[in-house]
Amino acid sequence: MEYFRLKQDPEYRDAPVIPEVLKQIDWRYVTPQESHRINNITVFQLAGSDNPDFLDLLDRQLFLVSGLLKRTMDLYEPTLHYKSVILVNKAQKLQQTYHLPIFPPVECLSKESIMAPDKIKVKHLVLNQAAIAGKYIFKVKQGYENIIIARLDAVESILRRGMRGIKVYRVDLEK
Repeated sequence: MEYFRLKQDPEYRDAPVIPEVLKQIDWRYVTPQESHRINNITVFQLAGSDNPDFLDLLDRQLFLVSGLLKRTMDLYEPTLHYKSVILVNKAQKLQQTYHLPIFPPVECLSKESIMAPDKIKVKHLVLNQAAIAGKYIFKVKQGYENIIIARLDAVESILRRGMRGIKVYRVDLEK
């Protein structure tokens, strides 16, 4: 089976920017064990563009998904929990609701993966195939980086729905 990393498409330059996101949601709490520390609904005032491009996937600060992407992910991971995030642009009188998925991290990073010199980011991602058997959409257990992976059938379902701002990258599997 093939697996792909889900990322925000870098081609979109006017994606929403959330200032001071860590004051309200600490990324260390985005786990099933700690998610009770995050409010069920969090409202953020946006910075940046006067006319933000509300994409279906945002991953620059938090991994946030639109309602359509959430419903699609629910087809493959029906027990996944979410917190609601509302992005507000007061100047333009715009608001958009996103969902913060609370993935249980999967210990599947292969020893064949290559880390960046700072050991924070993964330069070349390789997954242990035995550890991800039967999983459709999941988060790789890795300290500082949000690495969300989807199996080929889930990716095809996501791409068929015409969502905007999603880029997929093939992931290598351990031999």
